[in-house]
Amino acid sequence: MASIASSSSTVLFSASSSNLLPFSHPSTFRLSFSSSFHSSSSLSISPSFLSYTSSSSSSRRVASHAAFTISASVAEKKKVLIVNTNSGGHAIIGFYFAKELLGAGHSVTILTVGEEGSDKMKKPPFNRFSEIVSAGGSTVWGNPAEVGNIVGGQVFDVVLDNNGKDLETVRPVIDWAKSSGVKQFLFISSAGIYKPTDEPPHVEGDVVKADAGHVEVEKYIEETFGSWAVFRPQYMIGSGNNKDCEEWFFDRIVRDRPVPIPGSGLQLSNIAHVRDLSSMLTLAVENPEAANQTIFNCVSDRAVTLDGMAKLCAQAAGLPVNIVHYDPKAVGADAKKAFPFRTYHFYAEPRAAKSKLGWQSTTNLSEDLKERFEEYVKIGRDKKSIQFELDDKILAALKVPVSV
Repeated sequence: MASIASSSSTVLFSASSSNLLPFSHPSTFRLSFSSSFHSSSSLSISPSFLSYTSSSSSSRRVASHAAFTISASVAEKKKVLIVNTNSGGHAIIGFYFAKELLGAGHSVTILTVGEEGSDKMKKPPFNRFSEIVSAGGSTVWGNPAEVGNIVGGQVFDVVLDNNGKDLETVRPVIDWAKSSGVKQFLFISSAGIYKPTDEPPHVEGDVVKADAGHVEVEKYIEETFGSWAVFRPQYMIGSGNNKDCEEWFFDRIVRDRPVPIPGSGLQLSNIAHVRDLSSMLTLAVENPEAANQTIFNCVSDRAVTLDGMAKLCAQAAGLPVNIVHYDPKAVGADAKKAFPFRTYHFYAEPRAAKSKLGWQSTTNLSEDLKERFEEYVKIGRDKKSIQFELDDKILAALKVPVSV
């Protein structure tokens, strides 16, 4: 009998015999070897029972069953290219992913859209790219459509596209990766492509919007690559993020302003620390067979209400919060512009990552928001002059006074 569990890299062999040759053995055998493919492995053989039949007529022992376990741990170092967007909330994913890969001993090049000297590169997370370089990574800039020229003919094991939202943008990267012999292709999609459902949460396999650009990209990757994985994140927090999430709440709380939330405030959402996203991506790189041809909801494993987010932000700041609910249509406000989250239940669960990769979430909003508030104050945003025109319009329609 032989049983193989690829996710844990453990192999169990069992054999029945009545004529095993006698030999002396230690309790454990360990074999180590390395290959020319920058990988190393070790084998540990632990017999749970071993006996034999002696050829001597004066001594006979019969073995009815023999079993031993071989545990193989493989740590293959990969060469990874990250094609990173130069704006929006997803930019921080490439930054954290690069740092985690480097910390695990992999080789990383991060290609950021645009020019190194642009004003965008003076903002987070790009102004912290020296952390990638100091950890041994490489940073380059340019147009992903010319990726082959930019990386100078280098060969990579893995490519992550964390930039494109449509096929026109991502196709050149996919085609180049395929032609240059890349073994695994990863893509940052979005949980926003799921159709709203009456049965939340969203799980992998739920219906998506057929006309969404990400869907077309996902389909092309599936048709082109043998080894691929797609990740659908939602909202995220973390040091270096350049898209307002928790900051939107902090801005109002520290200035003793009402926090206007559309609807009941009981709508559920999902907010993950970006370290969770990068750890999931790293597991996919290190376990390509487990991740192969799989879509992963790249999210934390807990939901939060919109009111709950406001309360947790206030708790992190050590200040009270005044939540005001409103009907966007009644007050004539565009909720997409007035509020940073969707106004309906919008959250997914990371079921595939847990079952296939053995991934676990570490997001703890109450604690993570404390860290974020400390950074918020450190950069002086609590003292920054901010205009609240849309808030004032909403609050005026509700006849809610605002302290000056």
